[in-house]
Amino acid sequence: MWWVSHNEHGVYMALGIHGQTIYVDLKAEMVIVRYASHQIAANSANDPISLQAFAAAADFLMKR
Repeated sequence: MWWVSHNEHGVYMALGIHGQTIYVDLKAEMVIVRYASHQIAANSANDPISLQAFAAAADFLMKR
């Protein structure tokens, strides 16, 4: 399923069950793909940490 973040970078992402993610930040010229096969078919345990880490990576790239 595709999601639009509406944040200042205009991030959009595909979030699949079991932890798969495609994170696209055009402003930072960054794409992150995470392959996963978590036992539970939900992202609620991973997304709060992972999405913040992806955003931090984009912020770091923007400073370069």
